[in-house]
Amino acid sequence: MSGVIKPDTMTPKERVLGCLQGTKIDRLPSAPLVLNHCSRVTGVTVSQFNSNPQVMGEAQVAAWKRYGHDIPLMFTTTSTVAEAMGTELFFPEDDAPWVEHPVVEDVKNIDKVKVADPWKDGRLPVYLNAAKHVVSEIGEQVFVGCIYAAPFTTASHLRGTEMFIRETYKNPSLVNELLELSKGSALAMIDALAEIGVVPVIVDPVASTSLISPRQFEKFAMPHLTDIVARAHVKGLPICLHICGKSTPIIELMAETGADILSIDIIDMALTKKLVGNKACLFGNIKPAETMLKGTPEKVAAEVREIIQNAGDSPRGLIVSTGCEIPFNTPPENIDAVMAATRLYGQC
Repeated sequence: MSGVIKPDTMTPKERVLGCLQGTKIDRLPSAPLVLNHCSRVTGVTVSQFNSNPQVMGEAQVAAWKRYGHDIPLMFTTTSTVAEAMGTELFFPEDDAPWVEHPVVEDVKNIDKVKVADPWKDGRLPVYLNAAKHVVSEIGEQVFVGCIYAAPFTTASHLRGTEMFIRETYKNPSLVNELLELSKGSALAMIDALAEIGVVPVIVDPVASTSLISPRQFEKFAMPHLTDIVARAHVKGLPICLHICGKSTPIIELMAETGADILSIDIIDMALTKKLVGNKACLFGNIKPAETMLKGTPEKVAAEVREIIQNAGDSPRGLIVSTGCEIPFNTPPENIDAVMAATRLYGQC
């Protein structure tokens, strides 16, 4: 990497706000998805990180001070809302938890599913209280975000993903019932995040076209995403929508939800800029495993430069990020390279 890296002249909050509002900024914002990796910064296990709000909050602040990324984001797993609604998770010592027993594994258990209270149920209070800690520590300088699952993904974790996807064809009435319950929890999360001034990031990995068709996305996932975006806007919050995997077939539908920011994974950024136009700010999409985990700082910088060349002039702006969560054991120098390359190639 060659050239002169100019020092930042704006705070991350000023920069991100300027990006979203289309005003003059010093450089493009950069927010690689430093999530469970925060545990590596403070030397705690992932299980400690995801179960204690003080530990999570302190790790998030430490990671932000270490890397200087523009948006710290609360997250450990996409099954947290489902857990709060009754699904049982398995918790390894030093990895993110996963679904062990979906609450509606037997359809007779549908009555056991409840809309979650984010301040009381499961580990949702961990996220909220960790976010409160981060806001209190660095909230004057940065927007703080919280990642949680959209209704389609949450509903799949209530029933079991394979069974749930099959039932979009075989038992759509059950699917719709689970989706409505899941949306209730998602809307409750919007309200809770609004109380503490935290930006919602809604993720829907099971709604990826790597798993379902665009038609299924439009029928089952999109209406609920649109409702959640609307609730965020009523509460005065911007909202980001992330869908993992291959999103080219649904990228225009994602933009039609009204989400302010689209976080994207496997898709060409130049094409995304063309298809999305001025409907949303783009967020992405460095390869998490191939580049961040296994690559070199030089490879990271080259990919950042390519993303900026392809989409740095997007009508609603670009936030340089990774296509999905960076792996836990990503070399710190590769995260540093994202920030350095954005400061070099993303000067405005």
